[in-house]
Amino acid sequence: MCSFGYVLTDRNLNVMEKEDILMNPEAIFHTGAWGKNREKDPGIELGYPKQVFKSSPKFPRHYERIKALITDPDTEVIGFSHNNDAMFLAKACKRYSLDIISYKFYDVQEMYGEIYGKTNQVALNTIAEELGVDMSSMVLHRSDDDALASMLVAKALTEKLGISIEELIERTPRCKGEVTPDGRCIYYEKEARKLLRRLNGSRRSEKMNETNLREFWRYLRSLKPDESLEQNMKGKRVTLDSHYEFNNYKQAALIAGEVVKRGGTYVRMGSAANVYVVGSDKRCTRYPYIRRAAEAGKDVETVTLGEFMKRLGIDEERLSSADYPVISGEASGTIKISKRRRRRRKKTAAHSAAV
Repeated sequence: MCSFGYVLTDRNLNVMEKEDILMNPEAIFHTGAWGKNREKDPGIELGYPKQVFKSSPKFPRHYERIKALITDPDTEVIGFSHNNDAMFLAKACKRYSLDIISYKFYDVQEMYGEIYGKTNQVALNTIAEELGVDMSSMVLHRSDDDALASMLVAKALTEKLGISIEELIERTPRCKGEVTPDGRCIYYEKEARKLLRRLNGSRRSEKMNETNLREFWRYLRSLKPDESLEQNMKGKRVTLDSHYEFNNYKQAALIAGEVVKRGGTYVRMGSAANVYVVGSDKRCTRYPYIRRAAEAGKDVETVTLGEFMKRLGIDEERLSSADYPVISGEASGTIKISKRRRRRRKKTAAHSAAV
């Protein structure tokens, strides 16, 4: 991080302070100029000469001041596409072994998106132009000017709707979030939707689609051999026939998990397997590779699903009632969103972190 720009306003969004806190990033500047011809594609233009940043104090010198600004109980923190700023601020804290700054925030980009029905992320200058915000005197990518532009966009939204900033926040729940003590930037509504999707398993696909496949591998990586079970899969590299695996994700996860717990490995390439489990009479895309490996002299065992289940100690009832895998170490639970009335705040702060 090389700068932390902020604008402090009163509740009517009149500017009280505006400053860019510069710091030495102790790193090279990533301006995005990665093309072969950097003269034609110079990337982001920095708000100040590089030497100005390099001669500035390092982040730890500014830590307490930045923390005081964004955790002041009498201020609301408003950013634009705030996940980006929050991520780099948290990384700076970690880098210098400082406590991560935890705080609640509101996001102007999400306010705009919810008011105008936009689901994709729209750039600050595009929104400013659409709302008639004059940015001609501002320097793009200078943090305090970016903060000012964010504030002016929020102000333009309140004026167009004829409401206060507090009412705008209440009207756009998508904008509410917080940075947690472990450095995660969460948006309450997005987190709630994720939780509902996770809890409402009946709506999930039971096929081995891309989402389920990612979870499948995460689940297997979270497992290790269970010494309380018979380790009868040691040295076994097991694959299910592709048709059964694709159409029975939960059952495939149960079977593969039991293989790992019993010392074996589950593979999805026929050429890598030495145990082939047949679960259907449909065409299997892995079988030609299994047959080719066997013809080349590899010892590959072919076994029916019923026979293999007995080796794993899985009965028909357990297989038919298999659920989505629970990944070890992943917490589950509910997200509590407070509905208590917030006391009226005196000030509103908008900020932007340049990286």
